[in-house]
Amino acid sequence: MFHLYFGAFDIVLYLAGVYGAIALSKALCDQMDEAETAPARSATKAAIAPMQPIAPHLSAPVAQRKSVSVGVSAQ
Repeated sequence: MFHLYFGAFDIVLYLAGVYGAIALSKALCDQMDEAETAPARSATKAAIAPMQPIAPHLSAPVAQRKSVSVGVSAQ
């Protein structure tokens, strides 16, 4: 009987988690749809600057290596 109760409890928790995930995804999608339609309704639209291309010849600076000599002696 103990396993039956906790098995049913696990199923209820699983279904509640699935329902919560669906509700959260619906809320996020509705919010994104509202954000897409809001600028269309607005009379004053902010101008967005176009993306600037990055030059392909740019590279990260490389540190200059210094020569180091190490002496090892055995005692």
